[in-house]
Amino acid sequence: MSPVTTQPAAAWGTVWAGAVRRGNRWLPACGLLLALAAAFLFAGERDYLYSDLIHSGFTAKNMALAENLSAERGFLFLNMRHRADGSVRYVPYNRFPIGAFVLIKLAIAPFEGDFAAQLVAARALMLAFFCAAAALAHLALARLTGSRAVALGATLLAFSSHHMLHWRDAVSNEVSVDLFAVMLVFHGMVLFHCAGGRRFWQLAAKVCAALLLGWHVYGLLLP
Repeated sequence: MSPVTTQPAAAWGTVWAGAVRRGNRWLPACGLLLALAAAFLFAGERDYLYSDLIHSGFTAKNMALAENLSAERGFLFLNMRHRADGSVRYVPYNRFPIGAFVLIKLAIAPFEGDFAAQLVAARALMLAFFCAAAALAHLALARLTGSRAVALGATLLAFSSHHMLHWRDAVSNEVSVDLFAVMLVFHGMVLFHCAGGRRFWQLAAKVCAALLLGWHVYGLLLP
């Protein structure tokens, strides 16, 4: 066979091989996006408190903490008490970092006076954190394993458990927000390791951001 007839076949082979490589790279990411979109689409109505008392209790408590967040009240406060002279004393709520409550406050502020709309906005924020945590886990695992398909399978397996799906839209600083904080630091650690210790500042920035959102990240930092 002459070189004239083999050259087009070789060119098409190169193009096809490149398309396959690009497909292997982006198909897992597209699969993850489709799976995460289901977290928003298939969940029923979110403008009321669910029948699960624990789920709704966490949501109601944290919505109230975020709604009443203000500097004049000492930022986060658990309850109000009256002093002997009749003045009001705010009992501070200092168990957790303030970052998650600030973000919830910003999400619900445009809908002041409409609790149903505030609830939808707050739950949408929680779902966004849940999806972002899954995306960070996928990116980190892809670097560790060298396979986007393996990373996709591991991420979907971890994020599709009953408890993860049940609590993904709970308005709480200890669920989706804290999960995102942990995955943010984990992703930073993976980049730092894969770069041979040359990407320290991105890790430091992610750690600082995570510490404003949740306390579970100390489980990664202390060791």
